[in-house]
Amino acid sequence: MIHIINADHGMIASVLDNLRVDDALELGACEVNLGYLPETIMRHKVFAFCAVDPDIGPLAVWGMTQRRSGVGAGFAFGTQDWGASLLPMLRQIREFVIPFLREAGYHRVEAAALARRDDVARFMRLIGAEPEALLRGYGSAGEDFISYRWLRDEYAYDHIQKAEVRSHATH
Repeated sequence: MIHIINADHGMIASVLDNLRVDDALELGACEVNLGYLPETIMRHKVFAFCAVDPDIGPLAVWGMTQRRSGVGAGFAFGTQDWGASLLPMLRQIREFVIPFLREAGYHRVEAAALARRDDVARFMRLIGAEPEALLRGYGSAGEDFISYRWLRDEYAYDHIQKAEVRSHATH
């Protein structure tokens, strides 16, 4: 069973030591210093979580830093076992993170990923984030990225529409 817990320096470092290839390429394209990343996350996080399998160890890390008042920057990365943490992660984001964002006054969370990453596009849709722009040549070697956004107003509207569709389907 996967456990979702507050991430610490060691958990973040463990995931970084065993990164999925695409996550490593993406962080490299942004010239992220992986040696300093655990400390940077711990120092600047609004929150950071880790999915842990008791038999394997840390599988994935995700969280948010604050860009400015009401605006956060989301991040997520994982090991090759990321898939095992996906459902518990999604549940935690929907049941805790989204309500937290609302209560804490966040109206926008943004993130960027390599444009070719269909897995990220699917994940972002599942948490209510939308693609916002193609960032041509954004990476250090000219890689294209896609910026994603979660907006409080869009998320509420989307959930209202889905509830209405479900309501009509049952009548």
